[in-house]
Amino acid sequence: MNNKEKLDQFTLDIEFLLISVVQGVALGALAGAAAKPLNEMNIQYWPYILSGFLLILTFWSQAIIHSLSFIKWPLDLSHNFLYFLLGLIEFLAFANLTDPLRWFIFQLVFVLIASALYFVDLKLILAVSDRFKKTKAQRELYMNILSEQLTEMKTLVPSGIIFNLFAVSLIWEFPEIFIERGFHIAIVMVQVLLTGYILAVSLNSFKERSRLISES
Repeated sequence: MNNKEKLDQFTLDIEFLLISVVQGVALGALAGAAAKPLNEMNIQYWPYILSGFLLILTFWSQAIIHSLSFIKWPLDLSHNFLYFLLGLIEFLAFANLTDPLRWFIFQLVFVLIASALYFVDLKLILAVSDRFKKTKAQRELYMNILSEQLTEMKTLVPSGIIFNLFAVSLIWEFPEIFIERGFHIAIVMVQVLLTGYILAVSLNSFKERSRLISES
């Protein structure tokens, strides 16, 4: 292994450690916030617990496959700083698990910061394009990385922003319906379904990306 390969592996090790630690802290925060609703059988907040857990799984799986695909030396600090910031927002969202309005406000902030991460990742993907030109398999891998990144930026990010903005607006404008009468459960159930769908897509993408990485 030459010096460049050692630096690439060092960068990847830091990335894996950061992702796992940040999401581990987020999982701990979710577990702490979930204890009271679970113990008291406060069922209306159980979908929020499930939504938070699915969010952690989705973020972790997406971050891991991105790291395996294009994270190389030199280490990009702005990329890593955004991981910390997203972890903080997750922590704050989970701390407000029983406050629907604040929950969706923090979910909206999370998606907005995630959109910034998508742009930073796109910059990293474009910067390493020369490393994927040696073989047909590498070029196929690069096109898969780039196309999926652009697709997610055009679909997942706008959908997340619109959904959470809509949720915040509904709860803010009609608290008597969505808070006092408990219809916030309908909104969070939609969030559970959407996050579950994104996780399923992410897992399918992980399988395909893993195959392409192996072949390249």
